[in-house]
Amino acid sequence: MPSLEVEKRQSDEIVFAAGDTGFDRTLQRRAKEGGLLRVARGVYVEPGNQEEVAGRIRRNWQKIAAHAVPGAVVSHRSAFAGGITAANEVVLSHPTRFNRRITYPGLTLVLMKGPGPMPRDLRLGSLDLYWASQERALLENLARGAAATRASREEIEERLVACLSANKEPGLNQIRDRARELVEPLGAATSYETLNGLIGALLSTHSKGVLKTKAGLAIAQGAPIDMARMTLFGTLATALRTAVLPDIVDVAVAGDSRIHFAFLESYFSNYVEGTRFSVEEAEGIVLRNQIVAQRPKDSHDILGVFNLAYRTETRAIVPPVGEDFIDVLQERHRIMLERRPEADPGNLKLEANYAGTTQFVEPSHVRGTLAEGSRLALTVPEGLARAIFYLFLIAEVHPFADGNGRLSRLIMNAELSRGERARIIIPTLFHPQFVDCLRALTQSGRPEPLISSLARMAAWCAGFDYAELEAVVPAMRSAHAFEESPAEFRLLNADGSRAT
Repeated sequence: MPSLEVEKRQSDEIVFAAGDTGFDRTLQRRAKEGGLLRVARGVYVEPGNQEEVAGRIRRNWQKIAAHAVPGAVVSHRSAFAGGITAANEVVLSHPTRFNRRITYPGLTLVLMKGPGPMPRDLRLGSLDLYWASQERALLENLARGAAATRASREEIEERLVACLSANKEPGLNQIRDRARELVEPLGAATSYETLNGLIGALLSTHSKGVLKTKAGLAIAQGAPIDMARMTLFGTLATALRTAVLPDIVDVAVAGDSRIHFAFLESYFSNYVEGTRFSVEEAEGIVLRNQIVAQRPKDSHDILGVFNLAYRTETRAIVPPVGEDFIDVLQERHRIMLERRPEADPGNLKLEANYAGTTQFVEPSHVRGTLAEGSRLALTVPEGLARAIFYLFLIAEVHPFADGNGRLSRLIMNAELSRGERARIIIPTLFHPQFVDCLRALTQSGRPEPLISSLARMAAWCAGFDYAELEAVVPAMRSAHAFEESPAEFRLLNADGSRAT
């Protein structure tokens, strides 16, 4: 009988021979019987049609690369393309195994000569495979060689523009300094000269004529702005200036009520973004510091939003205008997601992000658009109107790789608390409708659904008594706040009347 570990490994959709005679014979027997498909020496996948097999191999390309070329570094174009290129290739650097291609169904490993892992290269989990650091990837892609294995000059420039937008001049200078340290081990003197010229041009310290992309030229002339989004923000601002909105006093401004509201705000805000605990688990995390051992990062997500919603220094303080607006957003994002290094806490996005077919603001335009948007916010009446504007500004720019929804709601509520107005929770049952209202403004330029929906949610939240958590949670359950299906349930007010 195979061991438990053998059974576990056989349950994966891709399995490797392990040098264990019994295990390897089991794999060979299963392949002979049709239970596995041998795609290379010592590499087996679940059988299927051609497309299914290729898909399984591409999904597991990291495991395959680590098995085939242990100690290799994902480099050159692959380090820019998220691993697999459009041609279904993964470019790897290795000091002794190079100038060859290893082909599998749906995947080709392209081996190039280069150093093994260097100090800032990132190890991919427990695999013996590494990802080139940003500086290494830039230098390797600027070297001479086949175009298929290297990112284009325009792609490199766009990446530098994104880095400048995210981390300003110190970020680009850091890239330049770290790249300089790699010149000798990579033999990259020429590449470094090119990189130095591009960075200098972006920082406007070199002569014109170096930059080629529109984004790069715009950066060199000043922070570019997404003008289509500014038009959209103007539409919302105009509607908010004339909207008749409720003026609801904060019902949870101090004491236990404030703690309990901040807890529920964090619970719902995280739940709708996929960080899902039971109310009881979340209560233990926030109120008794009982971190769930199997989910430490998710636990700290709950704590991060709670702390920003509860603490005096962030609860009712709105980021200032212009560049300072962005700096404060970055600091709150860092606090919120500090235990998630994969979310790059505190740093603006480097890659474009999407919701369905909607692309949010380009990384190169994030700083300029946020700064200008924060100035436009001051033309909107204080209180609920301006709070709605802040929420949409951050949600529509989507300045970070993760956490944008949570941060947009926190800044909305900071504006409300600044004037001691009722904060807003988006309950789970209402979230699909809320997203539809955002989409109506983004795609059709209609601000009224978003404005009216948030006005209703402000009134809904203010209808509950937050003094006792043991009472408000059952009350919200009775109002169907925790339900997920709008087709089966209707959100109710605290008095049992329909809220939507």
